Amino acid sequence: MTRVFNLYPGENQQRSNSGFPVVHGLQHRENLQPLTKEQICFEIDMCIGCDRCMLACPIPISTRINIADLNMATFSNGIPPNIAQFTEECVMCGSCVPVCPVDNHRDLLMLSLKQRLGTSWNGPVDISRVQRIMPIGWNLPLLLSYLRQQALFSNPQLIPDNYLLHLVAASKIVRLEQGDVLVREGEFCRDIYFILDGQFELSAIGPLDQRLTTAILRRGEYVGEYGMLTGQPQPATVCSQTASIALMVPEQIMQRLMELVPAVRDYFEQLSNARSIITILRRMDLFQGVSKTDIQLIARNIQIRSYEREERLFCENGPGQPAYESIHILLEGFVKVARHTAAGKGHHESNQRIIAYRQHGDYFMGGLDMLGGRQAVTVTAITHTRVAEIPREIIQAAFRRYPEIAQRFQMRLQQYHEDVNAAQTGVFAAVVPPGAAQGSTSNPLSHAEARAGLHALVSDGVVEGTEVLVIDLDKCVHCSECEEACARRHGHSRMNRKGIVVGNISIATACRHCQDPVCMLCSRAGIARLPGGEVYITESCIGCGICAERCPYDNISIVTLAEQDDEEESPSTWQRFSNALAGRPGGKYCLWQTMNIYQNHLIHRSR
Repeated sequence: MTRVFNLYPGENQQRSNSGFPVVHGLQHRENLQPLTKEQICFEIDMCIGCDRCMLACPIPISTRINIADLNMATFSNGIPPNIAQFTEECVMCGSCVPVCPVDNHRDLLMLSLKQRLGTSWNGPVDISRVQRIMPIGWNLPLLLSYLRQQALFSNPQLIPDNYLLHLVAASKIVRLEQGDVLVREGEFCRDIYFILDGQFELSAIGPLDQRLTTAILRRGEYVGEYGMLTGQPQPATVCSQTASIALMVPEQIMQRLMELVPAVRDYFEQLSNARSIITILRRMDLFQGVSKTDIQLIARNIQIRSYEREERLFCENGPGQPAYESIHILLEGFVKVARHTAAGKGHHESNQRIIAYRQHGDYFMGGLDMLGGRQAVTVTAITHTRVAEIPREIIQAAFRRYPEIAQRFQMRLQQYHEDVNAAQTGVFAAVVPPGAAQGSTSNPLSHAEARAGLHALVSDGVVEGTEVLVIDLDKCVHCSECEEACARRHGHSRMNRKGIVVGNISIATACRHCQDPVCMLCSRAGIARLPGGEVYITESCIGCGICAERCPYDNISIVTLAEQDDEEESPSTWQRFSNALAGRPGGKYCLWQTMNIYQNHLIHRSR
């Protein structure tokens, strides 16, 4: 049988740097390599039509798709509407791969279909949805004109009207009265707000706990991008000064636009970096008293870099060593500081000895560790980290113009020396204190068990958590009643008492609500965060398990509930709806998924 392929029929499709059409929602599988035409032919020829991949698929519409139709659409010119919808909803979770008896790569076959279809934003817009959410008296041309006043959306060649209308259709228009708070400082929010009408005040808490107005925002400006890009709490409060209107765009929708138009991501990163570094410099004790003009001058000359887990910021020696007198400020994240030692004598028998851990607000001068007497160190990111580097000449100019800055720096250096004399990094490593008698091999303040416990807390990510469930082993009688009570409430226990043990404290296996939760990379918004920082499962969850795979601490689990007893209470509306979609009228057998979090906000979701 001769098959005719037309993998990329759209001439106007957005394409990635690799030359392939852009497919959104692949942040969790960035290294996917598309199949060639010959490989697609081979995989389809190998398929035996057992439909096991469809049975394993968590997408609800998969129950109405058979493998024969899917194979036909993969190599035919036309794609039926139901296959197109299924392809659009596919999250590339890979649940279909391990169940295939002939080891086919169904996920890569779906990738080829996604590339053929291109983005749905090139298709028609639900205009009725846009008209329903528009304020009274507005029309489409007026709405588009307000959006075009955003510098981000000003170029129609880069972002066509169709993209903007799709953006609006998937978002929400919020109306605020005078005094209403749009974004609150310290709260978690991953949505971005584009101001369409009215005026807002941007304020933040100053070093003396007084609220300082930092900016006035009007139409054509936006807020919330910091939380969207970093996942961190909002750095400022945004309050409406007049009756105002803003477009609230969810993180997933902006991520799709960034994938389609990479220039959007570059735009955000450049502007948000400049705005955030000014805010941080104003809050730092080191730069108090520096004029606004000089702060902006320093900010303009700062280079900001992002580092992922286990990525090295700079080295103790060699080409990775930073320039002398440059300052590296940790804008966010957590890093470990180490020095070279004899092979096999360092942490985990490596050639590096960990001497300190640093976080947001700490800084390094020319790669020298202030805690260790200004010696060169190697710094590695433990979590996602953003670092601002101030060049040497800018710092020297600031010292000359503001002698108090140099004085504060020396005072902090003295404080560091006092700290190192008091603790001598004994908690971190068995090092020889300065001035110790010759022949001394360890610090008497150093405690091996304490060092091991602290390293465990860091390497296992406990320090990254904002809320950690701990058990006092001196009081616990190991009755397991806490787990059983949780199981009685939720049908399956969302906590496990077994975990890391440090001294008399046990860190239970449960969600820690991390500062930078990598599990929240969900294209369907199936996992979200409350303003207070609590991570929870939403009603959009389909049970694909991508969040469980991404959690580096195995604190998310997908479980299958046993057969329900006939005496059980009647199913909920959502259960009946899901059972109807899955073709199970009785609803006696259900596959459920739950998140292993000890809290009340999570919702069981059936497939």
